[in-house]
Amino acid sequence: MAIQIPELAAANPVIMDVLEYVLDRRDRQILTGEEKPIALTLDPKNAPRDLRAALSPFTDPHYDDGELWDELQWLANDYNCFSIKPPKRPGAGSAAWEGARLYFNDRREQLVREWLDRPRPVRVNPEWQAALTARAGRFEYPDAFPPGGLELDPGFADFEQLLACWASVGGELAGAETLSWRQLSARCFLGDSKYLDAESRQALVRMLFPSLCNRIRERPLLMHLYLPEQLQRVLLVENQDSFLALAGCQPQTAALVYIEGYRGGAARVRAPGVARFSVLNQAPLELRRDFLQWWQDQGETELPVHFWGDLDYEGMQIAAALKRSFADLDCWQPGYSLLERRLRGGCGHLPLQAGKVGQRVIEATGCDYADRALLPALRQSGRCVDQEAVAPGELDALVAQSGL
Repeated sequence: MAIQIPELAAANPVIMDVLEYVLDRRDRQILTGEEKPIALTLDPKNAPRDLRAALSPFTDPHYDDGELWDELQWLANDYNCFSIKPPKRPGAGSAAWEGARLYFNDRREQLVREWLDRPRPVRVNPEWQAALTARAGRFEYPDAFPPGGLELDPGFADFEQLLACWASVGGELAGAETLSWRQLSARCFLGDSKYLDAESRQALVRMLFPSLCNRIRERPLLMHLYLPEQLQRVLLVENQDSFLALAGCQPQTAALVYIEGYRGGAARVRAPGVARFSVLNQAPLELRRDFLQWWQDQGETELPVHFWGDLDYEGMQIAAALKRSFADLDCWQPGYSLLERRLRGGCGHLPLQAGKVGQRVIEATGCDYADRALLPALRQSGRCVDQEAVAPGELDALVAQSGL
C-alpha cells in the first residue's frame, strides 16, 4: 500500500516542487553513477533555473511566504527530510527563509519517493547493454535479466564473456535429453559445476529458457539413515560426527537422518526421487518402505520430526528452511539445551574464530522454542557452539532421558 504524502505538504507548492527538484537531482546522480549529498539555498534570484521555478511561490503575492516557510520547517522537523541552516548574515528587511540552506536527508529518500510515486531509476551499464543487445536472440526471454543487468562475477573477462556463457545454456539444453544442474553449469560456465547452485541463478535459467527447462534433472540429495526397531519419531542431524555418535547409542524409537546441512534443497527434499538414503544399520525392508513413504509424505502415519544442528545462525537457517517441507518440525530441545547451557556459560566461540562472520542473521525460525530461547542466546552472547561439543556420554544420557 502506497504511503500518502501529508495533506499539509501536498498543499504547499514550495514543498512539492523542492521535493521534485531533489529527486530530479538524485535521479541524474544515479544514472551517472555519482551519488553525492544534495543541498540547496533558498535564493530565488540566484538559484539554477529548475530550482528558481520551485522557489517562485516565495515571491508570488498570491502566497504567504511566511506560511510557506513555516510549513517547510515543519516538514524538516517532523519528517526529518531536511536539516536547515539559517543564513549567516541575513540582509536588512529580508524574510526569515531568504538565504537559508537545506540539506537533504538521504535516509528519507525512499519515503519521499513513495510520497511522489517516483521509483528509483536503474542505471544500466552500457557495456552490459551492448553485450545483451548482441546476444538477445539466443534467449527465449531476454527481458528476464534484471533491469540493471548482472554483476560481472570474478573470473569473467567482461560482460560479453559472461553473456556468452549464459547464452550457451540454451544450446546445451537443446542438444541433450537430460542434464543435472551441476553438468549444465560445468559445461556452460568455464568448467564451474557450482555456478548454478544458487536458487536465484536456477530461477534465471528457467525464465530465460522456459521451454527447455524440463530437460534439467534435479540433483538427488544423498542422505544417511539410522532406523530403530519401532519408528515413532524422526531426528534430522546436521553434522556427521553427531549423527554417528547418536546412531551408536542405538535409539529404540527415533529414526536419525544425517542431512549434511542441505538448506538449499530443503524445499524439495520430500519430493519423490530427490532424497536417496543409505541405511546405516540392518533394518527390515518393511520398515525402510514405511519410512520412505512417510518421508515422501505418502504414508498414513504422521511422525513428530525434530532438527538438531549447530547453535549458530546457519543452523537456525537450516531449521527454518526445513520447515518448508516439515511444517511441524521443531528444534530438538534436549540437544540444543546442552548447547545453550555452554553458550550462556561463556564456552562458545566467536564467529570470527570459525569463519562464520558471513552467516546471515535470522530473526525467526518458526519454531517457538528456537525463537524464544536459542536466537536470543545467540544475539546476547555474540558467540556460537557446534553440536559436536556434546560428549558421547552426554549423548547416551540424552537418548535415555528423551525416549529416543
